[in-house]
Amino acid sequence: MPQFVFEVGSFTRVTASGVTVLSSAPLALLGIGVAAVLTAQLVQLWSGNATGTPIVGTMTMVSNTFYTIPVSLPTGLTYAVTNEDVDLTLYWSPVAGT
Repeated sequence: MPQFVFEVGSFTRVTASGVTVLSSAPLALLGIGVAAVLTAQLVQLWSGNATGTPIVGTMTMVSNTFYTIPVSLPTGLTYAVTNEDVDLTLYWSPVAGT
């Protein structure tokens, strides 16, 4: 029997800079959408909290782009955005465990 993969979940709109805990519960990050903003978005991602395991270093994300980042995060996700003109959408799905 085929096992289909569904890439659906919740979304969280990010419109302010700073370090934020999205969730400390297990989740699967699907990707990040960047809206049409004036400046590239500077983003950092961690598994767990900001002192946890870095998922990627600092990313410069250009506008009008969707970045696929399929990763399972058993300790949740913390993100940081460090520019003034912020408009991102994180697409993620809660999971029971990893």
